[in-house]
Amino acid sequence: MVIGPFQEDVKEGVSSSEPSVRVGIEQSWNDDVDMGWVFDRPLSPQAVRELTDLPTDVSSVVGFAAAHGGIRLSTYCVTEACDASRTRFKLSLTGRRRGEARVTDIVGRVLERRNPPTGALLSGPTAGSEEIEPGMFVFTDNPTVERLKSVDEYDQSARPYFDQKFVHLTLNEPIVFEILAVSTTWDIDWELVVKLMVDGKPEELVVRSDGTATGKPFRNPGKIQHLSAYQGSFKCEVGEAACKPMR
Repeated sequence: MVIGPFQEDVKEGVSSSEPSVRVGIEQSWNDDVDMGWVFDRPLSPQAVRELTDLPTDVSSVVGFAAAHGGIRLSTYCVTEACDASRTRFKLSLTGRRRGEARVTDIVGRVLERRNPPTGALLSGPTAGSEEIEPGMFVFTDNPTVERLKSVDEYDQSARPYFDQKFVHLTLNEPIVFEILAVSTTWDIDWELVVKLMVDGKPEELVVRSDGTATGKPFRNPGKIQHLSAYQGSFKCEVGEAACKPMR
């Protein structure tokens, strides 16, 4: 959509061929609390030997998990069980038109669901504190579409975020959302849908993990199982010489 004469948009550094909103996505892990990983497949004997010789500092554990295909998460307490998985990222939106652009809602749309992975579980060193994040999706037993919710003083989801807030996008100035996604049951692939009002007309912008509409979806691996469900479970604790099996 083009708002105003093309020549005036060019003067503002805006091309009529680009979308009305520019999107940026990046992972936003907190190393104090987001120190869990699950693996789709069991760790090989060589990987297990590497892990049980691994120093327990954050950089070593993060590097090991990334090298062996770990899906990062932190546990979250929807109930007293505290077995939901939580993932997080930053979403930046930058207005690219001279007219008014307003964000009216952000929703998470589930594309596929599977049983949670049980190849291996790794728990890394944590410090146990964080600041409350401003937006959260909670995908429950039969996930389809969930609106972005605010986070209350108890770190729980509250009212829909855009029932309380009005977000306007000015030209070339980004607005950044810290977003948590929680899945209580299923391993899910999902995408964001940003609902906009641009110059009085509704638009929808689909966003996936690479910032495009058609790339790899976001993933949340779902419920954290009992240790007996995994083909290997390991713990890396601060002060220990190396990571150790949990069973």
